[in-house]
Amino acid sequence: MGKPPIRCLLMSPTAPPDPDNGDAQFTRDLLAHPPEGVEFVSYIDALASGQIRWAPSLKQPGSWRGSGRDGWAMAPRAGLHLVRRAGWLLPDPLRWVRVLAPFDVVHVHCMPVRFLGRVPPIVASDSAGTFWHWTAARGMPSRRVRRLLGRERRVARALGYLHPSVRPERADRLLLFVDAGRALLEGVGASTDGALQCPPGVPPPAPSTGGDGRTLAFVGRDFKAKGGDIALEVLQRVRHSHPGTRLLLAGADGPDPGLDGATWLGLRPREELYREVYAKADLFLYPTRVDCAPLVVMEALAHGVPVVAPRAFAMPELVRDGITGTLFAPGEAANAAAAVRELLDDPTRLAAMRQASRRDFEARFSIERRNEILGSTYAEVAR
Repeated sequence: MGKPPIRCLLMSPTAPPDPDNGDAQFTRDLLAHPPEGVEFVSYIDALASGQIRWAPSLKQPGSWRGSGRDGWAMAPRAGLHLVRRAGWLLPDPLRWVRVLAPFDVVHVHCMPVRFLGRVPPIVASDSAGTFWHWTAARGMPSRRVRRLLGRERRVARALGYLHPSVRPERADRLLLFVDAGRALLEGVGASTDGALQCPPGVPPPAPSTGGDGRTLAFVGRDFKAKGGDIALEVLQRVRHSHPGTRLLLAGADGPDPGLDGATWLGLRPREELYREVYAKADLFLYPTRVDCAPLVVMEALAHGVPVVAPRAFAMPELVRDGITGTLFAPGEAANAAAAVRELLDDPTRLAAMRQASRRDFEARFSIERRNEILGSTYAEVAR
């Protein structure tokens, strides 16, 4: 008989009911491509099958019936809700959970959780997006966000819950998508001793037809936040000297502006992005305003497409400036256009960057690399 699989409860964003963002895509990819010898159960499926249950709530009459020892959680749960609504903490919901079925390990990703009763060993992972989301995306001053995260840490210690972005020490092992997450955690007093860097992992590339020396690509569902308007400005600037340049825009949620050289593809499933966008592009143009460690950048690198992106968020870590792409000052369309022109004018350098991008993807961002780290980590903590 073979060794039984490691059963892992996955407390990670799942869409629906959670927002369909990069963290939810991370969950889908984990479920679709688990490490060898690992059996995942999403928290949604675990709830439906009775393998876990929420703590009772004052907002749900009757939820405390039969809850027994978990009934004490109603008061602190309600109080914490009021504190969040008052703006004293960030409005990230805390999940109060009792694990009822046998699991070998629990993987908590970007989700504050208060476990009731005994809990299996815990692996926590963080995409480092909390700070950047509230500052860059929501417009909160950095100082205020740090203050709120510091309060969250104190409350988490008092109530005994795990929060991957402020109190990961509750876990047996911490994994970080990007090393930049260390500084964000340490900035609120959290320890990152023993933390491992583990990429989210994206699927391998589709067969490539190769670029034609003039094709740029942009992928982003939130057109404004991901800098789609800047990408269009870059296209117009580049076409002044390179009139044959074109830009494929996928996932964009805005109207087609009808600009020469811009091909508006709209929302497309990942399979089509792999076949029809990345596989045909020479450069990936991604002048994002709001991000963390974007999967689309890793997907472009998987296809050997060098990335032109701002020197912001985790981009300097994902893109090796001058090797797998070019970084420019955030919001500087002129600098981005200059970088694009320079690379299109130097096919030899562009070809070298393409090869370097593929190699870097395999070494750092592939599903195989992710599963190697996850599999060994689960086996270590589940002993």
